[in-house]
Amino acid sequence: MSEPRTRSQRMAGLALQRVEQVAAGNTDLARDYRTRALGFPALVMQSGLAQAVGFLRAKSGDDIGNGYGRFLADLAAVVGVVDGEKLHKRIIAASLPEYRLLTRDALDAGGWIKRFVQTLLKSESDHPDAAS
Repeated sequence: MSEPRTRSQRMAGLALQRVEQVAAGNTDLARDYRTRALGFPALVMQSGLAQAVGFLRAKSGDDIGNGYGRFLADLAAVVGVVDGEKLHKRIIAASLPEYRLLTRDALDAGGWIKRFVQTLLKSESDHPDAAS
């Protein structure tokens, strides 16, 4: 199989790998991660990228062992930044055009993560037997 050629294909591949790792692990982490992934795009649209990433950093305590930290680390990786702290610093220091580009990239990356979370990390309410 050839290497993904488009930005979207690259992001999708990285997002899938990251979500599969979460799905294979701790169910409490997966539940919290799912919540973060589903809410992130709306958080960015309501508060802005700097505030959304700052919120994730504050809640994670720079620990990737919880849903906030793991989601932030995965988001940074899909965007192409080493970790959540470096992503946040880059966002804060960005010029307006770079901030807009980072926002677009973060929303695209968050969208891919969200799609795979909806597929791979089902909640109890997603199962048809849950209503019984």
